Amino acid sequence: MEKGYVWLCKLLGALIFLVVLIVCLQQVINYLSYDLRGPSSEVVRLLGMVGFEESLARALYWYVLQIAFSALLIKLIIQRPFRDVGLNLSNMKSSRTIILRFIPIYTVVVILAWYGMARIWGVGMILGGAEPQTLAYQVKEIAIFSLLPGPGEEPLFRVFVIQFLLMVLYNGKDRETRATKLFLIVVSSLLFALAHVFVLSFVPLQLKYSVLQVATSFVLGMVYAYSYLHTKSILAAVVCHNYTDFVVRFGAYVLLSFVGA
Repeated sequence: MEKGYVWLCKLLGALIFLVVLIVCLQQVINYLSYDLRGPSSEVVRLLGMVGFEESLARALYWYVLQIAFSALLIKLIIQRPFRDVGLNLSNMKSSRTIILRFIPIYTVVVILAWYGMARIWGVGMILGGAEPQTLAYQVKEIAIFSLLPGPGEEPLFRVFVIQFLLMVLYNGKDRETRATKLFLIVVSSLLFALAHVFVLSFVPLQLKYSVLQVATSFVLGMVYAYSYLHTKSILAAVVCHNYTDFVVRFGAYVLLSFVGA
């Protein structure tokens, strides 16, 4: 009974810490990359010199910062070699199996979901504010949002969050029980979904979010977390994550070309 109470206290403390950390990290990265009062102007100028429009430059800078902060958190708090916590290419066969199953299943699900959304709410619901752009802009945007979301978010929400929970709740030991894995998958996915709720103001509290995006993030987060725990590598999670963002961006521009036509 006493051990259970202590474990629950540890869990509550860990969750409070992770929620505060995620919100603070979101604010810091947004300030550094998107806030005009922040130090991003010089970075945007430099990226502009090599052909990146301001919106794309800020998005690129945002992901670079997230990768850097994630690596720093793993190094300072988890204090284990990157390779040991999943930043590796081990279990390639299992990773390849997950990727090859995920891609066709996700593609079919998205097509069916978009068809249903178009019938009920119209194509505008799918486009999500996408606007006509030059081909060069589209290529750069698709490249950024198809290559960087995985490396930017998986080390934080799969590696750091799961390893932190293992460290606090299980003394850093990998737990192979099905119940423990399910617990880690659900909790890390809830935090991943929470990260898609953006705090615009603390006083008064103003939040920006899409219910569909939050729900989708939770479901996909479970897939990514499962692949990470199953393979002990973030390879499959990164590839699958990148593919989901590629489908959304590329699909929106394809639909936009037909609607525009």
